Amino acid sequence: MIYLLGGPPRVGKSIISKTITNKYSINVVSTDSLGAVLENVLDPELEPGLFIVNSFNEMCVEDRINLMVKNTTERINYQIEENRAVWKAVLPFVQRERDEGRDVVVEGVAILPELDSQLENVAYRVVFIGNQGNEHKENIKKSAQEIEHDWMQDASEKYIEAFATFVMEMSRYIEREAHIYGFDYIEMSNRQFDDAVYQVVDSLLKR
Repeated sequence: MIYLLGGPPRVGKSIISKTITNKYSINVVSTDSLGAVLENVLDPELEPGLFIVNSFNEMCVEDRINLMVKNTTERINYQIEENRAVWKAVLPFVQRERDEGRDVVVEGVAILPELDSQLENVAYRVVFIGNQGNEHKENIKKSAQEIEHDWMQDASEKYIEAFATFVMEMSRYIEREAHIYGFDYIEMSNRQFDDAVYQVVDSLLKR
């Protein structure tokens, strides 16, 4: 069975995946890893969408903050464009795992409802998660402090707040899209985090 777990950055996908690995010994692959492989073999001129978020990250901090706060939709569109490019690696990976008869969890931002809906001849389950709560800024800050070498440890309060705005708006987008395509969406802000994690695990694995 192929298990797909999607949602914006910083909403708990990696923690949920680790829980699945530890409890059920199912391998997990991140779409970030698959995207990194593509970045090393594809030319930016031939596949510009794959590098569009990198271009965003190369902007000065103030410009990034302004984009996330004042034109959040554009920042989300950057992410969607990159996701569509990364899907070119996700799809053959999923098909190979299916052919080999292996259970695997594929998690990451590149798991989108519109893309999952195109899967054919693949037995899969998918759950999307997000966080639309106003407290999410504190969640991001806390997780950055707890994870060694996390790139957001040195981020300013203003940057974290802007990033949280982007995540909350992308969560709303993911929720709408999930409902359009008939997939489950679980809001992570409505309960204790550990309870939400196990709800997602149970929903994804149908345990």
